[in-house]
Amino acid sequence: MNIQDLIRYITWYATENDSSLTTVRLVKFVYLADVYFARKHKGETLTHFPWVFVNFGPYCGEVMGEIDKAEALGLIEMKSFDSSYREGKEYHLFTCRDDDVEAIEEDIPIEVLFYLKADIKRFGDDTPLLLDYVYFDTEPMMEAKKGDLLDFSKCKPFIPTKPIQTKKLSKDKIETIRSHIKKLVPKFERGHFKKEKDKIEMAKWKDKIYFQALDMMEEEDLETGLKGIAKIVR
Repeated sequence: MNIQDLIRYITWYATENDSSLTTVRLVKFVYLADVYFARKHKGETLTHFPWVFVNFGPYCGEVMGEIDKAEALGLIEMKSFDSSYREGKEYHLFTCRDDDVEAIEEDIPIEVLFYLKADIKRFGDDTPLLLDYVYFDTEPMMEAKKGDLLDFSKCKPFIPTKPIQTKKLSKDKIETIRSHIKKLVPKFERGHFKKEKDKIEMAKWKDKIYFQALDMMEEEDLETGLKGIAKIVR
């Protein structure tokens, strides 16, 4: 399919779910589309582009070029902003509010679309969680080292599990289960309260250093292959 259409759809679906995509997140979602396609097509990818393991995971110069073209053609919108934590650093956010984009959905293979939509909803605003998923739950990144060309032939289809046969319960047993569930409700409520309390406590640790680290994650990865001599000036 047209890669600019894929980029346009990903950006549109994220916008529809109240997420603005950074460059890093947009690139990683295109990578995931390749992973899901490869699982069904013996290692063949949707983009047919090469991916390399760089600083923050999979990187593809060709995908970066397609993003630039999509933005130049007005297919997606880009807004730039200055970092609050790193002086002189600029970042980009991508959105798309074109209702016609929904028709592109028909061109995206169902084996890609199903998982990709779920990923965008889950990771659209969470770079650390997205990078964690890409690093540890996608086959091309497993055992890969920085600078390696990623091997999508490692992508394997999921083997469906056999359905579990459940026994039919009597009315007495159903009532017993319901009574036990009612007793558990206060425990669930206490657990929810503790979870909210933990969130407030965690927020105290999100200092300037924490947000600087997030800013570094949002930097555009550099392509590998640079050569030269580094000189340290004292």
